[in-house]
Amino acid sequence: MTERRRFPRQAVDVFLNKFIGGYPHLCRVIDISPRGIQIARHREPATHMQSFQLELRLPGDSHTLWLWARRVSERGRRQVLEFVSTSPEDAHRIERFVETYQPA
Repeated sequence: MTERRRFPRQAVDVFLNKFIGGYPHLCRVIDISPRGIQIARHREPATHMQSFQLELRLPGDSHTLWLWARRVSERGRRQVLEFVSTSPEDAHRIERFVETYQPA
């Protein structure tokens, strides 16, 4: 299979809230890049929604990121989401995290 990723990714094991219909649903982050995120869904309702608000706190950072993302692909419980709206500050935090994070 050909690698299609154009941006560096960082493997990480943290949780985030994905909002569906105004309600948070817990998901686990598998990896993150400056352009998107791969998650594992746990329990959430079936939906045809394509975009979601995400609440994420990166390891080692006390700042909560509020991001808008759209679904790019889905396989089983895994989803790949592309960021469609981030503040410049949050985009910089994600870039810095991907470049410097060292898992414990």
